Amino acid sequence: MESSLGDRLEQLLGGSAVLPVDGYEVDGLTPQAVVRPADRLQVSEVLRWASVERVSVLPRGGGTRTGLGNVPRTADVVLDLGRLDRLLDYQPADMTATVEAGVTLASLQEQLASGREFVPLEAALPSRSTVGGILSVGTGGPLSHAYGLPREWLIGIGVLSPSGVATKAGGKVVKNVTGYDLNKLYTGSLGTLGVIVEASFKLLPIDPHSGTLLASFPSIAASLSAGRKLLHSQAAPMGFHSISTGVSRRLQDSVQAASQDLGLGDEETALSFAFFSGRAKATRRRMEEAAALLLAEGANAVQRIENSAAKGMLRWITDAPSEISPSSALVIKVSVQSKSAARTSAECGDILISGEKPDQMADPGFGSIRLFWPRLPDEQTGSADNEQPVLDAVQQTRQIANRYGGSAVVEYCPLPVKRQIDVWGDAPDSLAVMRNIKDRFDPSGILNPGRFLGGI
Repeated sequence: MESSLGDRLEQLLGGSAVLPVDGYEVDGLTPQAVVRPADRLQVSEVLRWASVERVSVLPRGGGTRTGLGNVPRTADVVLDLGRLDRLLDYQPADMTATVEAGVTLASLQEQLASGREFVPLEAALPSRSTVGGILSVGTGGPLSHAYGLPREWLIGIGVLSPSGVATKAGGKVVKNVTGYDLNKLYTGSLGTLGVIVEASFKLLPIDPHSGTLLASFPSIAASLSAGRKLLHSQAAPMGFHSISTGVSRRLQDSVQAASQDLGLGDEETALSFAFFSGRAKATRRRMEEAAALLLAEGANAVQRIENSAAKGMLRWITDAPSEISPSSALVIKVSVQSKSAARTSAECGDILISGEKPDQMADPGFGSIRLFWPRLPDEQTGSADNEQPVLDAVQQTRQIANRYGGSAVVEYCPLPVKRQIDVWGDAPDSLAVMRNIKDRFDPSGILNPGRFLGGI
């Protein structure tokens, strides 16, 4: 009788590299085997073997965004990169660092702090989120208005092809020219083109002072309009985020205490966060100017928070989507031009599922809006009759996003709904080119099959 994939991987790498499959399910699919290689040589051996055997491989970092993407066509082997967790090179004077892909963001930032520097990457649950996972997803966080996306800070990358061949792009210095910009190609490709095993970044100095302004507004649309004006002023913060009443009710105790006088009990009140950092004197001056502008733009009240408490609020805003999503029936991230964020938010806010409007977290600087519809009652969640309202909400949201020249990605939904849609949205005109790239890089189609846009 033919041995299992787990047995064959034990023969290839040794028993210590093969893990139990419990907890590694992806969209209801339990992998046949889970492997955690000790080093990149073993990763290469796994990929070479899988390519020959036509075994699908699902690369995994910290598992914080496992649900992102379409349902995979197959899930034979999960490739856990958690043991590739070393800081390979750190040059404080050059402000660059090279790391293995399995290092967590929290661990990396802690090691860079010895040189009073940090890498401007943002991710929820940083003690679990890995550098490779952050690059594979390619999205930013609450400070995207200032930092942009992860690819902006990536200067070099090491990747293993689906056949196990090592390739590199870029370098370890900020100024390098190496032909095609493969850094950007791999970043955001969700592990469908190759397995990221190494990355080099340019760094920034740690700012000595942090501050946050909390402001309440009569509505989230009013908050977003004021936030956009603030972001284009001389007192511009690093980032601005607005949340609806439903999200603000989930605030941690420290934030509740700080914002008790901001009118959060009002049904339609929205809470805004403006994040600042820099030298203490300059930061406080900008916060004073920003507070005056927000009040002039219709804020009910503004409160200033500084240093550790301010950092705690930034952490909460960054983690909130991951914490709220499991208790939601549907989560959609809408991306539009900054000037259209307030109108898009207002229109999407009227879309109902079982009579419930969505809670919102919105960033007017980067034009992103997350919509969280409350989970249906347990007795209705698995009912086929309740799939259609979720499907209708997805369609309505995409129609609004398309009208404003944007996109809508479904980040979380019931599995029966997910099987019926492409979570990334309508196929773009460039899909044929994307398929051709996938065929060139992964001719056997073994890496994350079906999870990317258009079923790539």
